[in-house]
Amino acid sequence: MGNGNPKCSVTRRAALLGSAAMAGGAVLGMPSVVRAQVKEIPFTLDIRIYGGNCPFLLGQEQGIYTDLGYSLKIDGSPGSAESVRRVATGTHDFGFADISTLVEFSARNPEATPKLILSVFDRFPACVISMNKRPIDKPKDLEGARIAVGAASGATKLLPALLKLNDVDESKIDFVTVDVKLRDSLLLRNEIDGIIGFDYTSIFNLVEAGAKQEDIHLLYYSDYGFNFPANSLIASRKMIEEEPDLCKAVALGVARAWKAGYKDPDAAVAAVVKRESLLQEKVERARFQWVLDKHIMTESVKTHGLGYIDPARMEKGNQLIKEGFELAEVPQLSQYYDGRFLPDASELKMV
Repeated sequence: MGNGNPKCSVTRRAALLGSAAMAGGAVLGMPSVVRAQVKEIPFTLDIRIYGGNCPFLLGQEQGIYTDLGYSLKIDGSPGSAESVRRVATGTHDFGFADISTLVEFSARNPEATPKLILSVFDRFPACVISMNKRPIDKPKDLEGARIAVGAASGATKLLPALLKLNDVDESKIDFVTVDVKLRDSLLLRNEIDGIIGFDYTSIFNLVEAGAKQEDIHLLYYSDYGFNFPANSLIASRKMIEEEPDLCKAVALGVARAWKAGYKDPDAAVAAVVKRESLLQEKVERARFQWVLDKHIMTESVKTHGLGYIDPARMEKGNQLIKEGFELAEVPQLSQYYDGRFLPDASELKMV
């Protein structure tokens, strides 16, 4: 029988709900994360909000994060270097960033650097992008070409080491430093012969501006000596040291969001277009499918699942990063990677 006190009934109901939420968290394998108490976490993306990173919005839309006790306050950024800086300085607790950029930051700021806690892009998407008029299909084709580069781009900094590895005379290439916002349009207007960029960003920017996808040529870094993972989940030192359970929850949420995006790409793109209404849904759908096909569902991911890190592969990439970024020493994997927060293997299988 009740005691007739409505406040007491509400209190009991809240306690029961809280207990159920905690039990639900335990079922998900997330002890210490109370789902009834949703914490908003500042989260920075690798670049603007668009199809290339739409699963993060899908995770928010479908309640994947709130089921684990948090929500993400998702912000776009000018690029991975800014994403890493934001997480390092504490304006954002977690972020999405290119790992070669993180490695460089780690070498120069060893005490403050964020750490990779879940690899997402298994293939490095940087490439030389050219058009039919002056195709660049192999490294030697760069000699005599006029190439636009971004001054702060990690791909730009790595290029000299890659050229040396492939016996290309750097002095025979005319490099032009340009604003990244102008890079694609310069190529489309034939004012330059090629650009350095991430495929899924530039290809679909060019298509959106009127280019035909079949007229675009790609020379991948990964095919000529730099086979490194790329955009990944990073966490601040503060989060890693003070809130390890939250790090586990965020890694699990991100894995589930990308798996959900793979299973339902249309829903993922709809979520990002809902957030950014000026995006062209058709272009972003094609962009996201490209990301899934080229950079997520690699043979390694099919075999090992999302987030697999091969130490030998990383060591080889670190050697090239040392040379490309002109670092004093070869970076060590432990400097920028912490594998303690990986979800269970079943959560990392994409299919």
